[in-house]
Amino acid sequence: MYSAGSLPIWIAALIVLIFIAIHSHKKANNEKKRVAAMSPEERQQYLDEKKKQLDKKQNQLENMQHGPVNPILICPHCQTAGSVRTRSIKAKKGISGGKATAAILTGGISMLATGLSRKENSTEAYCSHCKSRWNF
Repeated sequence: MYSAGSLPIWIAALIVLIFIAIHSHKKANNEKKRVAAMSPEERQQYLDEKKKQLDKKQNQLENMQHGPVNPILICPHCQTAGSVRTRSIKAKKGISGGKATAAILTGGISMLATGLSRKENSTEAYCSHCKSRWNF
């Protein structure tokens, strides 16, 4: 059926996934044992440090997705200050007159390459508190 050196790719992928699951399970058990052996003060300090690292990663992720926090802005939806993130974007805004004219002159061929909408620089805001998003 199969030669000695060839395995179907899905079987190889399944073996790799099983290996990763076993490895992560062992790692989690080792960490649980290490935390259980700590004194209450050491455990609390360890958990606080782990929470700080998790919060830092979450903040970095939100900065990449929604931009940095703008402390001056107040969310118009929930009236919360200090939770609004802003970033610059290029947003489609209406129909470009020049592109529409070119489409008429070329019989619509230029529209296939460029489309009719124009893009303008805009600012997107996102509130971390109420999860609303708006542009201005």
